[in-house]
Amino acid sequence: MMNVSFHKQIHLVGTVTVGPKGQVVIPSDVRDRMDIQPGDKLVALYLDEKKSVAFITERQAQEFVIKMGERFTEFKETFEKRGEA
Repeated sequence: MMNVSFHKQIHLVGTVTVGPKGQVVIPSDVRDRMDIQPGDKLVALYLDEKKSVAFITERQAQEFVIKMGERFTEFKETFEKRGEA
């Protein structure tokens, strides 16, 4: 397994080949680290600035949306309190 760090949060873990249907196989080390099982759904993210693709699990995407919702509620409550003053 190849594992080279470019940044503390970015690691080169191998290469993949795009198949005729656009499919790629995620390296086993990455599947293990992310606990990706056969049949799991992933969310594909395209990063314009970096011209790169990243995958997160649906669970991670849901957790992110929940966290953002909580932050939005906190933000809204802060503005409402300021309006009362």
